Amino acid sequence: MNRKMLVAGSLLALTGCAGNVDAPGAGGTDDPEELETAPEPLRAGDVIAYAAETSHPYAGGWKQAITSPGATFVRVHFNDFSLAKGDYVTVSSPDGAQSFRYEDRGPNGDGDVWAFAIDGETAIVELHSSTGGGHGFSIADIGHGTIAIAPDPVTSGEATPGSVALARRPGGGTPDIVCATEGREPIVCHPELDVQQRPVARLLFARGTGMYLCTGWLIATEDKYRTTLITNNHCISTQEETNSLETRFGYQRTACESSAAAAVAAGEGLVGGSLLKTNSRTRTRSRGGLDYTLIRLPGNPQTTWGVLTPTTKAPRVGNPINFIQHPAGRPKEIGFWRDDAHTLRCQVDALDQTYSGTLSGSQIGYSCDSEGGSSGSPIIDAGTGRVVGLHHLADVAWLSCRNGGTEMSAICADAGALISCVNN
Repeated sequence: MNRKMLVAGSLLALTGCAGNVDAPGAGGTDDPEELETAPEPLRAGDVIAYAAETSHPYAGGWKQAITSPGATFVRVHFNDFSLAKGDYVTVSSPDGAQSFRYEDRGPNGDGDVWAFAIDGETAIVELHSSTGGGHGFSIADIGHGTIAIAPDPVTSGEATPGSVALARRPGGGTPDIVCATEGREPIVCHPELDVQQRPVARLLFARGTGMYLCTGWLIATEDKYRTTLITNNHCISTQEETNSLETRFGYQRTACESSAAAAVAAGEGLVGGSLLKTNSRTRTRSRGGLDYTLIRLPGNPQTTWGVLTPTTKAPRVGNPINFIQHPAGRPKEIGFWRDDAHTLRCQVDALDQTYSGTLSGSQIGYSCDSEGGSSGSPIIDAGTGRVVGLHHLADVAWLSCRNGGTEMSAICADAGALISCVNN
């Protein structure tokens, strides 16, 4: 979950990141009345009922336009998906610019298939079959997008998306933190960080009655042929949610100059996965409080996009960090600066903290801009390139630009052999 600070008028001098970061330190707990509670991923749409199906078994081809008026995107959810050998289904945009193919019993092999999002309000579903004989499928619901997840060009006279300040809620907490002027930049502006940014992906998934956005990244494992993604438990915590997961790598601007209007690379997308392990957001008795989930992805995207390696070694307070994220589902950005003039780097502010509901002493605090959709991002030590935290909280201290993440040392200890951690 992410937060935005009110920075206006006379408050500007007091609340910009350069001037209002709490005194750095290790250990301790911020005032509980000032802490973020119950983080949630960014809602991007609704799951709504829809009724369509093939005959069972089907005799041949089948085609239907799935329209949800006013939707910014449509995701078709197939149930009991089972096709004869050689048959396949395509889900496409009306102009054919977007088209995705599904076979057999779908990517998860269980007949529960959430198709890739199609931009706009209409998706064309077509069953391609010459002989028929397969079971077919039914469509019982669809994802109806309510925010744009495909970027629109922004002219130089328009505000940067997500940069409008919001008033605080009583007791602290706002939808995200943007400290003073925007300190994030398109990741394409930092080619020197290519190895760090490539494993970071945008996540779109269904949970209950909603469609949601978060960030995730490929994490190092002992088995280089197995692909493991890490994100927050408050984003994804069940196999049902994992089945709906759309993971998109390489979704970013292609040029730094006039980047708001630059073209966007579509990158590579995957759907589905297998839930390996999850640890709840809130500590209950002797369990949880680390807020992470590990997911085995289909295929081998790590051979293209690489992995990030977590470390159990604590960073020093004051160390600069790279906060690579997909805020609001936008093309990939990096939290880099924490001041108006873009001269002060995002940095580690506190170690071994206990933020609301978390495992005691498991949290790292840092100054950097974040936004809804940034949950699950890696917090990378700029000096080593190792991941030191998993972002999940913001507004964790009153009138500071402090975000909170789970220290990777705690996740490494809990995940054990499922991930590969270093101590340097």
